[in-house]
Amino acid sequence: MIPTFDTMKVVITSATEKETDLLRQSLNPLYFNKQLPFHVDFHISGVGLLASCFSISELLFHQKPDLIIQAGIAGTFTQKISLGTVVVVKDDYLGDTGVEENGLFKDLFDLQLASQNQPPFAHKKLSNTCLEKWNITALPTVKSVTINEITTRQERITQLLEKYDPEIESMEGASLHYCCIKTGVPFIQIRAISNHVGERDKSKWAFGEAFKNLSQTVVEYIDQLNLLQETL
Repeated sequence: MIPTFDTMKVVITSATEKETDLLRQSLNPLYFNKQLPFHVDFHISGVGLLASCFSISELLFHQKPDLIIQAGIAGTFTQKISLGTVVVVKDDYLGDTGVEENGLFKDLFDLQLASQNQPPFAHKKLSNTCLEKWNITALPTVKSVTINEITTRQERITQLLEKYDPEIESMEGASLHYCCIKTGVPFIQIRAISNHVGERDKSKWAFGEAFKNLSQTVVEYIDQLNLLQETL
């Protein structure tokens, strides 16, 4: 059961405005009224680990949200996930923080620059341990890697799959997990699949479907969350 609040502030963060433009238009306008007990704000973090980590940290300390939803698109490593599918991330890994050497990728933990269980990490991953409470619409869960350079080479794809066995990749997910785990703020990372990792022919991507499905899914999530808060 999710916690209840006298008032509840939900912040939806995305790397770019484009990822949540449709969502802003689709949400019930009453959710934007800060005088009501349940209200929603939007936040743009910027692209990549550096911008998003700093921006999300500022958000946490200044706005003090009760829940952060990261809404964005992602690429998938597996043909088992269809383009347009919306998923929620359980575990996120740092996918390109380390060194590539002799065809192998060694991360911070392999290099003994950090312990694989040094908080907020657990076995190298940043896990959303509150997901069981907050995945209220039962979205399918996946493992993700966060990267600063979008993966295009087959050799690099193979490295990531062998090392972390991820299903998707993004450029900001680990920032959300890291900051929220460190501060104890509940969070959920919701991603719509726009492309297969490594496919650079944009005509084969599904931006429109991904944005549409992401918007519909987050609207349903917010409506359900509001309803639960009203009835508890």
